[in-house]
Amino acid sequence: MNHFEHLTARYYENDLDARESGELRDLLDGSPGLLREFVITGIREEQLRAALRSSCALEDSLPFVGARARRSKLRILWLAAAAVIAIATATWTYMTRGVEVEVIDSRHLRVSNGRLSPEAGSRSRVRDLTIAEGLLKLRLANDVSIELLAPARLSFIDPMHVRIHSGKATVDVGDHGKGFILDAPQTRVVDLGTRFGVDASAAGSTGVVVIEGSVELHSKQGGVNHLAEGEGVVVNTSGTVGKLDQVRFDPHTGQWTTGALDDGSSLIRSVRNNQKDQSVYHIVAGGLVDAVPAHHNRNARWVSLPERPIPAWLLGADLVLPAHVHRDRADLRVTVTVAPSTSLFVFQRRNQLPPPWLVEGFVPTGERIGKVSIEQRRENKPVSFDIWRRDMPKGGEVVLGPPAWPESIGAGTIHYGIAALPIEAAPRPNR
Repeated sequence: MNHFEHLTARYYENDLDARESGELRDLLDGSPGLLREFVITGIREEQLRAALRSSCALEDSLPFVGARARRSKLRILWLAAAAVIAIATATWTYMTRGVEVEVIDSRHLRVSNGRLSPEAGSRSRVRDLTIAEGLLKLRLANDVSIELLAPARLSFIDPMHVRIHSGKATVDVGDHGKGFILDAPQTRVVDLGTRFGVDASAAGSTGVVVIEGSVELHSKQGGVNHLAEGEGVVVNTSGTVGKLDQVRFDPHTGQWTTGALDDGSSLIRSVRNNQKDQSVYHIVAGGLVDAVPAHHNRNARWVSLPERPIPAWLLGADLVLPAHVHRDRADLRVTVTVAPSTSLFVFQRRNQLPPPWLVEGFVPTGERIGKVSIEQRRENKPVSFDIWRRDMPKGGEVVLGPPAWPESIGAGTIHYGIAALPIEAAPRPNR
């Protein structure tokens, strides 16, 4: 038995570990002949299982009545085997032909594996696809769109089932793709009508974030984890689900990434909290503009007040979108890490008594910003927030607490906002 046969046998015995799974995928990706042998082995395995199941069922239910019974049992076995062969043949045909995809957009694209034209509107049948450079956005026959950021490697099983081996993918299932499956190295994502992202770039872990709607994560051990809009997790090689602190968005390109960054793209390098839920902070570089969302899972917006606009010097600041659900957590601790020469800003509701951590660590600028829900926006009645500032010449960490005094926190408490600018970009505060 050679190494390929050994891996194939272990696969059909459900006994492959992560390293062997990777080896088998690489062998199959590189050889159509081995892939055909792999599928044929699966057909034979299923034939044997079907025969055993049918045999056991017949022996339990039929008395022995001689040659006629034996012929009847044999006929049932052949019918079961024929059905398995028909299904497997259809699967084999689908696997060799691939799945039809349409290119919606591509930028600086270099495809290293797979037949694909980068022209918008072009259609191709693709089974395996590897992009070495650039960005690629595809549409499947069911209107599911997949945006890939290189380097990335995918396998298309059918229009409702795709496997990502590595890289970053953003999936929008549209109106007809509910139930779409994206298999990642550590988990299976089943869409429930949404837009979500999967980051399989980091060795040994997969990040999953829900941008809109909800998904289910199915672990290899059989567990199911539900994620709603604004939530995210990290799944490691053992299938253990961990906390995902943040997602970083670029408003100009629409791209996102997980984890802390030190590449100069944002003054806010990381944000995390002490809560045990699955809510994720969204960091938007240069994202503060009029009517920008204030939270990732609410309809509230940061806006100008009727009597005064948002300060001009604040526009274009890096913005953090916290989870609205944390507004009434008296034990909330938010750790923000910023780059050197950064001014950190907190937007605190005017008629909400400032908590001690804000008074002790920040200075009021005398400026204000408004925050509205959809209902308040229709009536042009934004809630007024004071803008507080803390200069951090050396950068580093600062810990923020709950939005109000612990004794006064309740259903009416409104969460603060967080933003950052270079120190020299804002007027000096008056003490």
